[in-house]
Amino acid sequence: MKTKSKLGRGIFATVCLAALFFLASCSRSGVDSAAANQVLTNSNSHQQYALYLFEDGKITVNKTLTFFTNPNQSPADIAEKQEEQLAQINEHLQAEFPKSKALTAADIGTMHTFEVTNAQVIIDQEKKEVRMTGDDFEKVFKMADNNDKRLIDDEQNEYEFSYDEK
Repeated sequence: MKTKSKLGRGIFATVCLAALFFLASCSRSGVDSAAANQVLTNSNSHQQYALYLFEDGKITVNKTLTFFTNPNQSPADIAEKQEEQLAQINEHLQAEFPKSKALTAADIGTMHTFEVTNAQVIIDQEKKEVRMTGDDFEKVFKMADNNDKRLIDDEQNEYEFSYDEK
């Protein structure tokens, strides 16, 4: 009789563990490699292009940033506006990459590369988001229209997303 009781508890424990594993895998997935490539730019974003590439526990981010310009402004007004925009760009960049150096006006318009170590990508189907994390880095993308192949960042830029699971 004790054998049946132990067997019953063992089966119950196995079923519980299997259910727990299934529920955990439904909301999060282990990602081996991933790429988020910006395909649409919000007109209010200084970011003109970005690529987030996750491989081998590292995220490489390539970004191109730009100033908003009004050709009808005087050169003095343009310079003043660019200084204000440069402060906004550096503030946003510093929030995403705390160890990055401040950019100068001459740096705007060229592509910049940032490296994130000890990285991982977590796809959370329940929250409809993709989270990229690493040393001093966290970026959260929301899924566009419940589609895990299209992501939107906090500046409303849209990305095409592809990934391979472990």
